[in-house]
Amino acid sequence: MNENPFRLGSSKVDWCEPNYVVSEHIAEFWNTVSNIFFFLVPPLMISLFRSYSKRVANGIAILWILLIIIGFGSVYFHATLSLVGQLIDEISILWVLTIGYALFLPESYLPHSFRVQRHRFVYACIIFALVITCLSIVHPYANAFALMMLGLPSTGFIIRHILRCDNSRVKTLGVHCFIIWITAFIVWICDRMFCSYWLSISFPYLHALWHVLVLFSSNEGIVICCYLTVKHQNPQANLHLYFWPNEQWKWFSIPYLKFHDDDDNDNFSISSSNNLSTKFYV
Repeated sequence: MNENPFRLGSSKVDWCEPNYVVSEHIAEFWNTVSNIFFFLVPPLMISLFRSYSKRVANGIAILWILLIIIGFGSVYFHATLSLVGQLIDEISILWVLTIGYALFLPESYLPHSFRVQRHRFVYACIIFALVITCLSIVHPYANAFALMMLGLPSTGFIIRHILRCDNSRVKTLGVHCFIIWITAFIVWICDRMFCSYWLSISFPYLHALWHVLVLFSSNEGIVICCYLTVKHQNPQANLHLYFWPNEQWKWFSIPYLKFHDDDDNDNFSISSSNNLSTKFYV
């Protein structure tokens, strides 16, 4: 941080795509424009989950808003290769994972004091994210360790609870999500490790593909966690998985959740005021 973090090229990270080839104003053109889905999918999901937000989880829209911020950070980073852009991109991912834990982590994994007053766990997650954010500004590599520390267990939690799920549609979505995520990870590794090969065949665009794959896998992961959260609290909840815009296109569509008797005028109980993050369907 001794130099200007806003300076073009101040980040030590540079991806395989050659710089300033397509445009003299954008460092990595395709890595920049491939973030378009971060600005299209989250607003759609906020709209599709309007009823869910009112009836189950007040804070669910925060995750999609953070995905939009990730898109903004990624655009800024790949367009400028600046350290500030890199930090916005990575820190936003940290916040998505942290808020995901705050909203979705089952009470059985929490200490007793957090189970009784879950808002304490929410505050602890926020404090953790704030501390790592501050550390990342001073030592940018601290964020990478935090992402690994949060990302690996969250993947394990999702896999474990998907295997226990008795809904075949949700379980299939979980398999689809996992396949996309693994593909995205392989694409990311190939871009970093075998850049010379991709340059030799004039296809240094794997990181752009990573942006698309990780957005859709993350979105499906959020939908799965939303479903599992409701079913964990009330196995009898009449919640169903749908696909937009057409059920027939399933794996090329956007998954979302809807109650079978979806009506905003229905009466639902709100959990005790000790839980500030969610309203549980009962």
